Amino acid sequence: MRVAYAGWHRGSRAQGLVLELPPRGRGRPEPLYAVLTVRGDPGSLPLEEAARLLRAAFDRQRGSLTSALRETLLAFNHWLLEQNRHAAPGERWELGLTLLAVREESIFLIQAGPTWAAHATREGVQVIAPEGEAPSALGAARAVALHYGMVQLQPEDRLIVTDAETGPLLDPTALTALTRIQNLPLIIEAIEVQVARAVSHPVAFLILAGEPVRAPLPRPERSTPSPEPAPSTAAPQVPSTPSRRPLAPLPRLGRLRLPGLPQVFPRRPRWGWPMVSLPAAPGWVRTLALILPWAIALLTFGVYVHQRNTLIAHRLLAQAQAEAEQATRAQAPGEARRHWETARDLARTAQQYAALPEAAALQEQAQRQLDRLDQAVQPLHPTRLASLHPSRSRRLILRDNELYLLDREGRCAGETPRPGGCVLWIGYDEVHRTLLGESMQELLWSGMILQGHPVGALLDLTWAGAEGGRSAGGLIALHAQGLAESRNRSPRWVSSRLPPLTDGLLRFYGGNLYVLDREKGQIWRLRPTGEDYAGDPEPYFTSPRTDLGEAVDFLVYQKIYVLYRDGRVRAFVGGNEEEGFPLREQPAPA
Repeated sequence: MRVAYAGWHRGSRAQGLVLELPPRGRGRPEPLYAVLTVRGDPGSLPLEEAARLLRAAFDRQRGSLTSALRETLLAFNHWLLEQNRHAAPGERWELGLTLLAVREESIFLIQAGPTWAAHATREGVQVIAPEGEAPSALGAARAVALHYGMVQLQPEDRLIVTDAETGPLLDPTALTALTRIQNLPLIIEAIEVQVARAVSHPVAFLILAGEPVRAPLPRPERSTPSPEPAPSTAAPQVPSTPSRRPLAPLPRLGRLRLPGLPQVFPRRPRWGWPMVSLPAAPGWVRTLALILPWAIALLTFGVYVHQRNTLIAHRLLAQAQAEAEQATRAQAPGEARRHWETARDLARTAQQYAALPEAAALQEQAQRQLDRLDQAVQPLHPTRLASLHPSRSRRLILRDNELYLLDREGRCAGETPRPGGCVLWIGYDEVHRTLLGESMQELLWSGMILQGHPVGALLDLTWAGAEGGRSAGGLIALHAQGLAESRNRSPRWVSSRLPPLTDGLLRFYGGNLYVLDREKGQIWRLRPTGEDYAGDPEPYFTSPRTDLGEAVDFLVYQKIYVLYRDGRVRAFVGGNEEEGFPLREQPAPA
């Protein structure tokens, strides 16, 4: 059985879409292959963990091959369902899976979700796929619809398995013609050329073929000698001769040496010419005979590498040109930018394989278009933020492409008011470069119960990065009863010993949290204890400062800078005020 597979996603190879799972240890002896149909970017899918799960579940089954494939696919669906349950809505996976087991020249397969396979012969192509409506993807429900199949491969047959979106694009006539090609990588290249310009989703190909039948070489027939004529039985007639006396034998002569001459003449045999040995070949002839085969082999290998690199460069150039065409047709600047960046990277990679003038020109064109997009002014489209009620007690935090809004008056996105305040999440559309006002989501609000603790009146927000022992970044909210955090839009209670507050500000620096308590005239420093801040708060000043009641805002960066209501800015180092700080007389904030 011969096997070849390949796959790509937006110009970059993604071989993980086809999993080759050879037998191991004392498990089942059949090789196992899996072809995935991934909706979205497969980069975040844990393919290695999925491959180990599939092979281990297959080896645990001791029954028939069909039942082993069924139990393996159900175990994979259960694992994927558990992964999606604990993932955010935007990070869930929807897959289609074709699972194949090979036993000699027979292939047993099982399909679930969106899948596609075809059995190509000289007579035609038979598509193997679920009939009727499109089945539901794996990872969405515990019950799945299964489709079974079995193929007996002849020497000229091909079994082609691909994803559900690419399979219908293939031409059956072209697939029938591919049965005459014995080189499976050439079949994959021919299919890639057929669908390269028509797809932008993750693509995977798996081709299985039987061993070709080799005709035995003809054996040369042995020639039978013609029979010799039988000797005559008649006695030959001997002429009568007079009787003679027999001659004495002549003495046998050796080499003849002539007097005065050093030459030695070879001895002449009784029949034929004298045997004379040829002179030995010189050293340069022997060296040339040794080097010439290696030189021919190296030259042949160099030509092969050059032709291969040229073929890869032309294929990358074709993909780059397709991305450039999509960029010219794109309406949104963000979409055009992504296509031009992909075209530039593909053209640069093509030049690494071969010096193509077209690739260099396309790279320069893509760079010019990207520079033009950088210089262009992209206006922010109006959003539905105007639907919020008027309020003066709000705070905004922008992190990556997400906007967090604190409304201390509690008039949030919903119709029900939230006394004590709430925190909103607002997404961002990268294609149209605008805020998604209609997708506002309430993350935290006063009165919310987290791990059995009620959230008090919300006071301030800050973004805490993965520093000081924290495993991940998140949004931390300061409320009257302590701290709360939201990671990936999932809120949780943060353990701390912070005293109850009525008015305060919150900042993050170097893994520590700093809380400005206007009522007590103190700045509290909270050090991390794992994912929480359960240690005792450390006072920054040795004695309370009454002027902190007039503080409007403060910043922590190596020093602590405090902005007061009258426009003054003071800097503190180690709990003491820095007298030489220049920014002391500023206009009073509005």
